[in-house]
Parts: sequence; structure tokens; C-alpha cells
Amino acid sequence: MKNITRLSEFNDLIVDGNGEFKLFSIDQQSNVVYFITENNQLIIYSPSTKKVSMKIDLNEQDILSEGAKIISIQFIPDLDAVCMASNKGDILMYSTSNGELECVGIVGSGITCMSWSPDYELFILATESETLIQMTKDWEMINEVSINSYLPGKPKTTTTPPATTPNNIKNINKIPIITWRGDGQYFACSSYEEDIGKIQLRIWERSLQLHSMNESDVTGLENQISWRPNGSMIAVSQRLEQTRHDISFFERNGLKHGEFTLRSKGDIQSIQWSSDSEILGIQLYLEDEKRSVLQLWHRSNYYWFLKQEIQCGGDEASKNERIVNIQWDLSSPIIRTLTQLGRFSEYRLCWDYDVSQGFSETNPTTVVMVDGNQLKLTPFRRLVVPPPMSAYSIELPDKLNCLGFSFNQSTYQLSVMVDQSILIYTPATLPPIPKATLKIKSTNGLLPPLPSDFKPNLPNYSVAPTLTSRVTIDKTKLQLHKIRHFLWLNQSTFIGVESKTNQNSDSIVEIVFNVESGAVENIYRTSVATKILRLTHHLESLDQCLFESIDGYLHLYNSSSSPSAGGNLEQPTSISPFIYQENIFKFPTPCPWFSSCRINEEDSVVGLNDRNKLYINQSLLCTDCNSFALHNKFLLFTTVSHVLRSVSLLAPPPTQPLTYVPVSNVIGNYVGHKSQPLQQQSNYDDSIRDVERGSRIVAVVPHDTRLVLQMPRGNLEAISPRSLTLATIREMINNHQYLSAFLTMRRNRIDMNFLYDHNPTDFIRHIEEFVEQIQQIDYLNLFISSLRDEDTTKTLFIDLETKHLLPPTNVVKPSSVVVGKVNLVCDSLRKVFMEKDSIKFNLPILTTYVKKSPPELDQVLRLIQSLRGEEINEQGETIVNRLAEESLDYIVFLVDVNKLYDIALGTYDFELVIMVAQKSQKDPKEYISFLQELQKMEKFYQRYSIDKYLSRWELALYNLSRAGKKYQQDCLDLIITNKIYKEALVNYGSNDSNDNLIEEKEEMFKKVLNIYGDYLLQSNQFEDAAYLFLQAGEQKKSINAFRDAGLWENAISQAKKLSYSKEQLDQLVIELSEILKRNSKFQQAAQCLEKFQLIDQAIQMYCEGYYFNEAFLSSSESNQEQQQIIKKSLLDSLTNQTNEINANYEKYEKMSTRIVIVRTNKLNHVPLLLPRGQGDLETGSMMSGMSGMFSEGGMSVNSALSNVTTSSYVSTYSQQTGTFSTATKTRLKKKDKKQKPQKVRISGKEGSPYEEDYLVEQMKKLIPTAAQQESIGRIIKGLVLLGLFNDARQLSTLYQKYLDLIDGSLDALSASATAILPENKKEKEREQRLQLEQLEEQQLLQQQQQPQTSTTSNKIITLNIKQVVVSRDKPNWNLTIF
Repeated sequence: MKNITRLSEFNDLIVDGNGEFKLFSIDQQSNVVYFITENNQLIIYSPSTKKVSMKIDLNEQDILSEGAKIISIQFIPDLDAVCMASNKGDILMYSTSNGELECVGIVGSGITCMSWSPDYELFILATESETLIQMTKDWEMINEVSINSYLPGKPKTTTTPPATTPNNIKNINKIPIITWRGDGQYFACSSYEEDIGKIQLRIWERSLQLHSMNESDVTGLENQISWRPNGSMIAVSQRLEQTRHDISFFERNGLKHGEFTLRSKGDIQSIQWSSDSEILGIQLYLEDEKRSVLQLWHRSNYYWFLKQEIQCGGDEASKNERIVNIQWDLSSPIIRTLTQLGRFSEYRLCWDYDVSQGFSETNPTTVVMVDGNQLKLTPFRRLVVPPPMSAYSIELPDKLNCLGFSFNQSTYQLSVMVDQSILIYTPATLPPIPKATLKIKSTNGLLPPLPSDFKPNLPNYSVAPTLTSRVTIDKTKLQLHKIRHFLWLNQSTFIGVESKTNQNSDSIVEIVFNVESGAVENIYRTSVATKILRLTHHLESLDQCLFESIDGYLHLYNSSSSPSAGGNLEQPTSISPFIYQENIFKFPTPCPWFSSCRINEEDSVVGLNDRNKLYINQSLLCTDCNSFALHNKFLLFTTVSHVLRSVSLLAPPPTQPLTYVPVSNVIGNYVGHKSQPLQQQSNYDDSIRDVERGSRIVAVVPHDTRLVLQMPRGNLEAISPRSLTLATIREMINNHQYLSAFLTMRRNRIDMNFLYDHNPTDFIRHIEEFVEQIQQIDYLNLFISSLRDEDTTKTLFIDLETKHLLPPTNVVKPSSVVVGKVNLVCDSLRKVFMEKDSIKFNLPILTTYVKKSPPELDQVLRLIQSLRGEEINEQGETIVNRLAEESLDYIVFLVDVNKLYDIALGTYDFELVIMVAQKSQKDPKEYISFLQELQKMEKFYQRYSIDKYLSRWELALYNLSRAGKKYQQDCLDLIITNKIYKEALVNYGSNDSNDNLIEEKEEMFKKVLNIYGDYLLQSNQFEDAAYLFLQAGEQKKSINAFRDAGLWENAISQAKKLSYSKEQLDQLVIELSEILKRNSKFQQAAQCLEKFQLIDQAIQMYCEGYYFNEAFLSSSESNQEQQQIIKKSLLDSLTNQTNEINANYEKYEKMSTRIVIVRTNKLNHVPLLLPRGQGDLETGSMMSGMSGMFSEGGMSVNSALSNVTTSSYVSTYSQQTGTFSTATKTRLKKKDKKQKPQKVRISGKEGSPYEEDYLVEQMKKLIPTAAQQESIGRIIKGLVLLGLFNDARQLSTLYQKYLDLIDGSLDALSASATAILPENKKEKEREQRLQLEQLEEQQLLQQQQQPQTSTTSNKIITLNIKQVVVSRDKPNWNLTIF
């Protein structure tokens, strides 16, 4: 599908030569060309300065034999010299460093051909005595053999060809030609044998040993041959008939392997392959036209295309000019030609996919393949046809070859340059649609009638474009074969680039013509100071184009129709630099391929250089790109690592080069015991897609999903990248083209939830239009069944166009769960279905019930039940309605039939139950007898039995409560057994219109309250039970419940209502105080005792809770006994707390010192890392066998680590020895019973691996709580009240010192492993382990662990560990005076 484009062209006419030019060789490093003329003149020319630096007449140097002619010239880079050979056998050497010319040898028999090997280490000479001589670059002869040698055992053919063979029709060129394979290990030679009268092809080894030759039945070969550099085949000229001239291909073994026929009659003067083996250049002299051309051929999909024909001369002065020599550049796609008049031309070529430009929906995306005088066109919007086939072919008139072509951006007409004419081809269109049949709907109905000038122009893809106009150009004003970068700028303007002779500059040629008549009105030439590398459209402008110079600068060309042009009548065009961000734009390196577009609402350019670097403006986007294309929303490009990537044009361009590392190529490593994080790749990255190796982008269809790739062999592949697919679907949904969007999603397997998730509000608003467009029942069922409560725009289909607007990764992302989404869509769809046609949309209606959460299967069955009945058919017969049966069959397909049977049974409709049961695998003997037994029961007890069978206890209680008074005990047993107390209270506590059940319900309500209270007492919910007992009238039970709940005021209140005596009340108060004391509620217990004048007991209770201030207030100043009790208790508390604080302080300080030592030892410890399938065989085997040595308590290292967490277990399979360790074998065994996790006993013994954990846990226990601190504060306040101020201050100072010690160690405690949450403690140890594993082991672990506990990066596994901050409560416990 690709064509050859001439990027740049240099034309130099050397006028200092004496005689006709015939040979040249080039020093590519110094850019110097060495010419040989017919008069044996050596001319040294510099193309950069356009000057002849030296001219040497070899005939005057006395080193050339008399009458000798130079027949070969070659520049030798290693010798820095030019080697020449003459037909008389002279071998000359001209040193370019010192200018010396010498004769290094003479071959007495004369030389007919000289060819150097590709490495310039040796060369082969063909002599006139029909021998081959092999010599080194030091002029030492190695070997000499006959040029007409034969393989051993193969007889020499002596038969003379008949007189009518093509070889006897005209004179045969008998000069041998030698061509080397690219690696220099073989060379081929064509030679004429007088004995058999034909040319033979022989393949020789580098050592001059005959390797093979062509078969004896091959005739018509000519001497022009060329070996393809990659070594696959040898191209040979072959004439088979008078009218047939082929280029045949031979393998190294001499066998023929294909051919193609030339389309022009002429003599082949040279055949040359390009350095990349892609292009075959044929120097051809056309006999009929008496001119010389260079044809460039290319093979794709086993077909040879004539891609380019380069002409020389063209004007009257150079009418007889012909090409005498061609050469390809050794490393670049550059071909150089030389004419006998001294015109030296250099053409830099590149491959282009020529596609109709524009982002309009009407763009057919037509791709053109050039094949000589044929143009093969394929509109990729309609179909994809692989080469050499095409949708249609255009044959140019008069068998003229194509010189260039371009598309019109608005009408998509095709203009083609041939000879001195520009042909315009117009695409075919369909006939106009009658206005009467045109109906365009809107939201309000039909639009008003269309205007009279409405002419729909729909393309007709079944007919080829037709020739509609021809623009003829005078040859004296402009020669079209010199034009490159041909561009159709607007409807009446063509643009091209013309090279200047002997100048390093070009001219931009603008051709203005009359659209109707085709006559040329004006031709403008605008000189450019440098060579132009590429010229293309600028966005969608019709009066400006963009071109790049060979140094990478971009310029704007303003045509004569441009408002920004100069305005001068003589020169109405102008050139201005392309400005980007207020600077003149220049690519970092020249880019042969570039396009203009808008990125992030800014005018931008995208460029690709010949080193696979892709740029957006001046920023490097990719370092391994091999092709790119522009979609209306994306920049798409492929890489040499066979990956297709998409970059949104609406988002800011990336500031860093995009990189992509396949997951299979990523291997985890461990450097300095620290993980090396890599950039994470999304699980669903729609911008990346793997493609076939060597794929290149041919075209991308705007406003569509189709992207066409071409494989190296030439075949095509049309794909729909996820980025284009989603962008197109979004565009369809926004335009309410739901059917197109649905079909696109179905074809590309896109989650149907996206139809709703893209714009939920708009979808619900237009849901009726959605149903109108998607009429097929299967499609509707597919959509409904695919629904789920998830926002796919946040999980699966991230919009690449707005991705840059999303919050950064470190911000918590919103939840993707959409509660109620499925129910909302199902209800909305069902409403539309019911309004339109409930019978037609019966199955989708059923699907909406099934898909709801929870499924409304009972409604499904009721709907099916309503469909049962009889109907009259067309013959008037009464038949059973099949709709219900079909609906039931469909539901059975969606829902488990056993579950559906239970739902049907729950409707209490036995006919429906039997209908469902018939669709199941149940035995009729079982369910029919079961249903018969149920039918014998009374109504409510029957329903109770069904509900009990279905475990619907609430409904079972409801029906049993209405079955009669005799079932009251059964109701109570049902409530107790299934613990449905709350449901029972609702059942018996609700008002019922049936007056006969009011009394019975009130009685049962109290019983339920009573049994519910007893249940709550067993659950220690005393307060709730007390209120239930009050409601049930059980005051004694309520008093006991209030007492156990510690609600002493409520208990005493109820006791007074029951007229308790004083002794009973005192006993109750004492019991209440004891219960409060057990619950550490000393203050409430004392208040309870104090209220009933039990002062001594109250003071004692205050003192036990350290409430000394309240004790002083409750005591009497005159009662010395009470005062002594308080004082004694206070002093005892002071002594106990002082001793405890001192002991804790000493213990905590000792642990703080020890934990620093333990952690220092851990940091200085170098762990022993066991190899993971790496290292030598002996080491791996030794470590596998010595696993028992690294154990503690009989467990190996692997087993010990496995005990930390089974999900982090790593197989210890040794890749070297192929054996499993004991731990692995145990892991692989099938476990019948779940083993209990082994508890690790944490020991505080010094040196123990768990010593740090033990110390931290003990220190955390010594951190006082807020209640403990407040207790110390109350003791201090009591000491002050008692007058013991010094004791209070000492206690305050001591306790504050202890708290300061604790506060200083809290940060160290928070950094400990024991400060991790219990569920994450083992995960911390997993993280340290997983950082040492390679990717293969990581993938195995990833399947075993829970996904929510870890996130995976490209290289390592990182676990999210939640750290617990160890802190101390800081209440206001102390007096400010201290």
C-alpha cells in the first residue's frame, strides 16, 4: 500500500568535463564524487560547494596503456584512495590524501570487469581471456580460474542454440558483470559462452570456488545482474520473446525463483538493489521514445509494483540526454544518477502511505497504490482489500506513468500528474433521493420540508472515480516530472516543489487554473533559501501549506489566495516561519514525516525522523516509533517493539517519552535490600495494544473505529483499537445513536453497562428513544442481563480524552459502586415496555424482574400466570396460549429451576407450582404427593407449612397466628426456636380490623414480651429486658433486670411502686451498690448508699474509688471516726501508688534501654539470603539439601516463613536440581482438614527473635489510661484537702516524671512491628519477603493472596500496611499549682 516519495533532490550539471561522462564513485564520508569521462578524465567534484576541485587527464600521466579506456572506478574507504581499471589491464590508484596517482598493476590479457567485495578486503577481476582473478587490497593475487568453469560431474553443454532464439535476434552484450552478496561470502558472475551461444549465471564462493550455476534449459539471460543485499535472490535480465522482457530471480543454488515482466520496451543498462533490499532500480533505455529512465520497483504480497519512474532531461537542450550510471547509497535510501552530459542527480527517497486527508465524517479514507500507469484505490471506510488487489483501478490515458497525485481535502477528488497534464478524477455518487421520501425526525416529530437546493451527495463505493477534467501545462513554463511533493491546496490551486540546478535551494511552484475550463491561469515560483524536505497541508486551511527544510525548520507558505500573502502583483505569494510558543519552530532533528494538527486546542505538529523518534512539537514522545497516523481525536503510532499506542489530542501532550515494558519481560530485582519502584501500569490501559511484529499503520478512518495495519509481507489487517472504539461509542451515545453504539459494542465486546454509565441522566431521559432504536428482543435482553451496580467509566473504560482531569493517583478515588443502578434502569425500561407493547416485549419485561436486586421472581411468576389461557388461531380453532409456556422456558434458562420452584411454592398457587415443577428434574411422585398433602390442610396452616418448608419464618409466624388459638404454643415455640422476637412483636402489636383476634393478640403480645425479656437476660442485655418486663406487667422481673443493669434509681422506683418495706429497700440498695462496685462505678454506688442514709458505707465506697473530696463532703466534721477512715484510706492509697509508680518507672526505663540495643543489633545484622533459582548448580543443590540447617525448633527457613502467612508461601523448587524441598512437598499435599494456625510464643529472653515484640507489648501495658491518671489526680486533691501539701507535690512530681519518660518513647514504639494492626502484622513480614522474589514467583503468590491487601507494580509487590500510632491519653489530671 505504500508509495515512494522523493523527499529531496539535488541536480548538479558539471560543465568542466572533456567528453561524455560514463562512471562515478562517491566518498560518502567526505561527500566527494569522482567522475570518469570517455576521454579518461578523472574529475573530482564537491556537491556541497558545487565546484570541481580537481581534474586529471589520465592519458597524460604516462601510467595508462595506449588506447586504454577506464571501465571501472571504485572509492576504497580503508585505503582512502580511488581504484580504477582499464580495458587494457591497467590498475590505477589515486590517493585522496596526498594526490598521488600510480599504476599498482597490469593484467596482460586485459580487464573487462572489476568488482570489490563489500568489506573492501579483496576484489575480483574478469579478464578478456575469460578468467577470474582474485586479488587482495594489497595487490596480491590469490587465485585465478576460468570464468566458464563447470561443477564437478556436470558435463559441458555443446549444443548450439537455434537461429531464432532471442540471443541471436540482436547483438548480445558479452561483458561480464560481477555482483556480491551483502555479507561478501558469495558473488555472482554473468558470462557469455561462445560454445553454447548464451549467457550463463554462476555463483562463486569468496575463495573463488564455483558454488552453483543456472540450469541448462534457462535461455535468454542478459549480462545485467544484481544480488539482493539480504542474500535472498539474484535479479537477472532475461528476454524470453521479442515482446517479453523479464526480470528473473535466481536463488544461490542457481534455481529460478519467480520473475516479473517489464512494461516498457527497451534495453536494460543496469540493475541495482537498494541497501535495505526493498527497491529494485532498473536503468532502462526506451528504444521507441529514445530516452533513458530509471524505474523503481517494489514487491509486496508477492506482486511487483512499478512505484516510480525518474526521467532525465525533458527540454530541447537535453533531449538526447541519457543515464549512463546509477548507484545506491550504502546506508540510506538515496539513489544517484549520472548522465552522459554530466548531470549528477541525487534523490532521497522514503515510503509513504498516501491517504485522503481530513477529519470529516465524509472522508472515505481512500488509499492509493501506484503501479506504473495504474492507480489502485481502496476506500477503507467501506472495505479493506489487501494488495495487489484493490476496490477499483484507474488506468491512466496513453499508458503514461504517474508522476504524483494529491487529494482535494473537501471534495476528495484525485488529481494525478502525468507527462505535461494534471488529470482530475471525481468519485462517483448515488442518485439524488426524492424529496418525498426524505423524512428526518426530531424530538417533536417531523421537521419542516427540506429547502429546494437540498442535494444529498452520498458516495457510491461500487463505481471507480471518473476522469472529469484535464489541466494541460506548457512544457516551456514547467516540466511536471521535476515536481515533487505535489499538493492540491484548494479547488483551483496546485502546489509543488521544484529543484534548482547547481544550487542548494528549491522553489515552491503554485499552479492556478480555471476549475471549469481547466486552463492554467498563472504559475508562481517562490524561492526558498534551502532544500525542502517535506510539504503538506496545514490543518484544514485552503490557502496555506506547511513545509520543512532539510535542517528541521518549519515554514508556512501563503498562497496567492491567502489574505496573509504579500499582495504584490508580481509576487502574490509569501513565506513566513511557523511560530510555536512565540518562537520559530524547529524539530530537534529533521523529520521526513510530519503532520499538523490541534493538540489541547493549540496548533501543533507531529514529526517522525528516520531514527524512529516521534516528536510532538519539540518534545520527544517515543524513541522507537516506526509509523503514526492522526485520528480526529487521537494520535496513533506503532513501535518497533510491535505495540500500538494512542495519545489523546484533547489532553496536554506528554512531557516525558512514553515507555512500555511488557509484563512478561519484567523481572524483579533486589538492590541494597530496598525495592526499586517502577511506574505502575493500569490493569485496563486502553491506550496500549500489542500488534503483529513489523506492523505499520496504513490509515485510520476518522469518526470510526477502524485502523488498518500492513504486515511486512504486505497483507493488511483491520483492527478496532479500544481507544478509537470507545471514543466512537461516546460520540454515538452523545448523538443518541443507540443502535449504532450497541452494535459497535457488541461487535467489539464492550461491556453494555457503558451505554448507561457514560451519561446516566441523559440515558434515562432518552430511554424511550433507546427502545425505539433497539427493537430486537435478543439485543434488549443482552443489555438488561449485562447490567450491574458498577460504574464502568471508573473501572474499565477510563476516558483518555479527560484522563488528565482526573485526580492524581495519591488522592483517594471515588467508589465505583453505583447502588440502585440496575433497579433504576430495569424499572425505567419496564415502564417503557409496558406502555409500548407488553406482549411484544414480554421477555425483556421478565428479564427486568429477574435482573433486579433482589430479583422479583414472584412478580415474574405472577406475570407468567396472567399469560395463561386460550386463544383462537387463524383457522378458528381454540388452542392453548403458548406465550406463558415460552416465557417459563425463558425464565428457566435465566434462573435456577429449583429456586424458581420455591418461589412458585411461596405464591401458594399449586397450578403455578406444577407448571414450574414440570420444567425441573424433580420426580413427579415426590412433589405431587407433597402438594396433595398440603391441599388437605386448612388455609392458614397450609401456608404456614409452606413457609416453614421455605424457611420463611416471619411469614410462617404470620400465617400460624391466624390459624387459631390452639396453635399459640406452637407460635411461641416457633419464635423461640428461630429467635424472631422483633418480628413477633410487630405481628402481635399491630392493629387488625378483625375484632375477634384483638383479645388473643393482646394476650400473645404479653407472652412474646415475656419470652423476649428472658432471652435478653441470657444475653446480658439487662436494661432492654427490664423495659420489656415493664411492658408485660412483670414488675418483679423488671426490678431484677434494672438491678443487674446498674440502674439503681429505676429499680428503687419500681420497688416503691410494689410497696417494698424498709428492710427490703435497704437490702435492695446494698445489692445495687455491690453490683455498681463490681462494675467499678464507685461514685454511683456511694450515691445510692448515701441517698438511703447509709453514710458509713457510702464513705467507704468513695474511698475505694479514690473519690476523697466527695468522702469529705459526705462525712460530718464532728464524726472523728469517719474522718479517720478517710485519712487512713488516703495515706494507704498514697503509699500504694508511690510504690507502684516507682516500680513501673524502673521497669519501663530498663525496657527502653534494652529496646535500643535490640534494634541496633538488627540494623547491623546482615541476613543470609538463600538463592532463588540463581547461581551455579552446586550452590543451588547445596542450599536445597541444607534447608534443615537454617531452622529453629525443627523448622526450615522456608517453613518458618510460611508460618507467618500461608498466602505468602513461595515454592522452593530448584531449577537446577529439579527437586522439591520438604516444605514444598508438604504444601502440595491435599489437606482434608483445615489446620489450626500455630501460635508463636513470644518470649522476652535476651537474644530471642521475638524480644523486640515482647518489650514493646510490655511497655504498652505500662502506659497509664486516662482513668488511671484521673485517679492519681483525685489522690493529690485529697492530700491537699487533708493538709499534706508536700506529699501531694511529691506524688505529682513523681507521676509527671513517669509520664514524661513515656511520652519520650512513644515515637519509637509507633515504629515497631507490634504497632501494626493485627490483620496487617503478618503482611509486614510478607512485604519484606516478597521484595526478594522474581516475577514468576510473584504471579504465583498473587493468585493466593487477597487482592484488597496488596497492589502490584511492574517490578515488585508492595503491600499497604496500616500503622498504628501508639499514644497516651492526656486528661487534665493534675492541679495547676504543681
